[in-house]
Amino acid sequence: MKKTTLPLFLALWAVMMLILGALNVDKQEIMLEGAMEAARQERMRDYREIWSGDAAEIQKPAILVGRLGNALYEYGGAAYFRIYDAEGREVDRSQMTLGMACPPGTGVYSWQIRFDAVLTPQEQVALTEKLKEDTSWVYFTGTEGGRYTGEETQGRYCEVTGVADAEREIIYPKIVRYVYEDSAKTLMISTSDFFEGKELTTLRFDAVRISSALFSRTASPEAMLRAWEEAEEKIDGMWEGFSPQVIAATSVGDRQYERLGDDIILASAYACDPLPLTVRELWPTALLTLLAAVAMAVYTDRKQRTALQRERAFSRAAAHELKTPLAVLRTHAEALREDIAPEKREAYLDTILDESDRMAALVEQLLVLSRLEASVPLERAPLELSDLVRQVWQPLELSAAQKEIAVDLALDEIWVQGDREQLHQAVGNLAANALRHCPAGRNIRVTLARENGWACLRVYNDGAPIAPEDLARLFEPFYRGDKSRSRESGGTGLGLAIVRAAALAHGGSCRAANEGEGVAFTLWLPETPRL
Repeated sequence: MKKTTLPLFLALWAVMMLILGALNVDKQEIMLEGAMEAARQERMRDYREIWSGDAAEIQKPAILVGRLGNALYEYGGAAYFRIYDAEGREVDRSQMTLGMACPPGTGVYSWQIRFDAVLTPQEQVALTEKLKEDTSWVYFTGTEGGRYTGEETQGRYCEVTGVADAEREIIYPKIVRYVYEDSAKTLMISTSDFFEGKELTTLRFDAVRISSALFSRTASPEAMLRAWEEAEEKIDGMWEGFSPQVIAATSVGDRQYERLGDDIILASAYACDPLPLTVRELWPTALLTLLAAVAMAVYTDRKQRTALQRERAFSRAAAHELKTPLAVLRTHAEALREDIAPEKREAYLDTILDESDRMAALVEQLLVLSRLEASVPLERAPLELSDLVRQVWQPLELSAAQKEIAVDLALDEIWVQGDREQLHQAVGNLAANALRHCPAGRNIRVTLARENGWACLRVYNDGAPIAPEDLARLFEPFYRGDKSRSRESGGTGLGLAIVRAAALAHGGSCRAANEGEGVAFTLWLPETPRL
């Protein structure tokens, strides 16, 4: 492979992915802000519902905290809230890990188990990993019916030992155990100094559900912890430059402060790295486009190699074709400088003129082929193809008669859109090829008919069949597969190459095939309705 092909495609792919990545990062940031704004609006609705309800005033902030879930967990980010009073004093905040507990027989998850105050960040990560590995820790339900009968369950219950705040219905756990009929297992044991000098209480619950803001399907608990701590830092010192008395709805960067009522201000912030989101969204595209870039590089390299090989073969063949007449010209020209017999002088001059004409024809054919392969615009116009074929064959009747070759024309009237001069030359090359290789006394049949919307020109001549391995290469420049197609048979070796180039330039195709006792050359061109 060329050294520049694959690196060039990879560089283009990398530039494309950088542009897509930059655009996608902006998209992700807009999406995150939209998700956070939706969470803020939901919390405002929760506030109105809770503060208009019958719960005790001291319990209302805690109830709101119970609804402050991590709205960005699906994105690997953290949505963080704090509740302040009208003076700017903190009332409550989002919990990293929170349990909701149902006292026996109530059927209501009224109590909260708050882990943040009694676990270090590393312990929070470990607890989240434990919850992820075994979801039976996340939801626990006591004996069936226990929540609704008003009776304590003795067979299955959750036992929490810790510091209880009965007024707010909150317990800070030192030990959390799930007790079954014949066994028990411990969710966590805290060694925090939070409990020093405080009275411990043991409570039983029928059911418990635990949620962690560090849980995400798209990010590790460690990454979620970093996002949580970053969001917390954004809220710290929020009152710098602001007065709680005049706060309405203010946004500063990723933070927002919203006065929900006369006595409550809700502060919010979020943290989420959009780069992982961008990578997750773009990696299928990146992989597929990378494979496409490599495939295109390989394909382009092969095309370049093939084109280069064809160019070199063409150059060698052209040089060889020109070398012979040049050698003949030089030899005869040098002979003319000698004192030779007059009768030989005339023969030498005839040879020089013949070879000069041959070289001129070869150069002209090379120019025609070059224009066709370079896709030079054709002078297209509607033309009736059978009329053109007759014009080609009419001046060749004498040559056919001299070789006692019978030419049979069976031509339908078919219109095509094409360049008359180029098509005239292509049809003429087919005719000259047939006459050149048709033995004396044999037949040539030329037919023009419609085939499924194509004009099909078929030129058949009797003669020796062509080897199968040569048939596909007959339309290559200067290719002569058998001895009958030698230089002595006439022609430049470019006639059939020009036929193929003209067919392709007109949106058609051509083919050679052995048929019966001879060879048939077929040219297809798109048919055009007569105007």
